[in-house]
Amino acid sequence: MATDAAYKFLQEHNRPFSINDLLQNDSLKTHGKAAVQKSLDKLVDQQKVIEKTYGKQKIYCVAQEDAVNSTQMEENLRKIDQEIKELTENLKGVTEKLQQNNNELKSLQSKMTLEEARAEKSKLKMEISTLKTKLDSFQNNSKPISNEEKNKINMEHERFLKEYKKRKRMCMDIINAILEGYPKTKKHLFEDIGIETDEDVGFKLE
Repeated sequence: MATDAAYKFLQEHNRPFSINDLLQNDSLKTHGKAAVQKSLDKLVDQQKVIEKTYGKQKIYCVAQEDAVNSTQMEENLRKIDQEIKELTENLKGVTEKLQQNNNELKSLQSKMTLEEARAEKSKLKMEISTLKTKLDSFQNNSKPISNEEKNKINMEHERFLKEYKKRKRMCMDIINAILEGYPKTKKHLFEDIGIETDEDVGFKLE
C-alpha cells in the first residue's frame, strides 16, 4: 500500500521530504501523486508523520520520539526553509536580469546598423534624383489640359469608380455567402483562396 511505502521511506531516511521528493523514489512513483498525498494526509492524522508548510510547499517527516531527534529535525527544516528562500531570491534575480537582457536585445534589433543606415541613405539619394528628373521632365513638357479633356477624364473616372464599387459589392456578396458555411473567419478565407483586400495593397479611394 502507498501508506506503508511512504511511512517506511520516511522512517528509513529520517529527514524532511516534499511530496515531489517522495515521488522520485521508485517504490512510491508507481502509486501516483494522488495516492501518495492521501497516504501522507492519513499518516499526519495518525500523528505518525509531521507536516510543515513553507510558503506554497508542504514538507513531511516522521514524528520523532525523543527531544534530540526532534531538535535535529527542526534544525533540518530550518535549513531547508533557508535554502528555499535563497533559491527563490536567486531565481527572482535571474528572471529580472533575463527580462532586462531581452528588453535590451529587442531595442537593439529595432535599430539600424551603421551599414544599413548608409545603404538607406544612398537608396534615398537615388530615389530623390530619379524623382527630380521626372519632375523636371513633366514641368518642361507639360501642356495645359482643355476643359473638354478634363470633363472626359472626370467622366471616365466616375465610370470606372462606379464599376469598381459594383464589382466589389458582387465579390463581397459571394464571399459572405461562402462564409455562411465556412468553418473559419473571413480573414482565414481570404488567406485560403488568395484574396487581397484594398487595405492589404494600400488602396484607398480619395
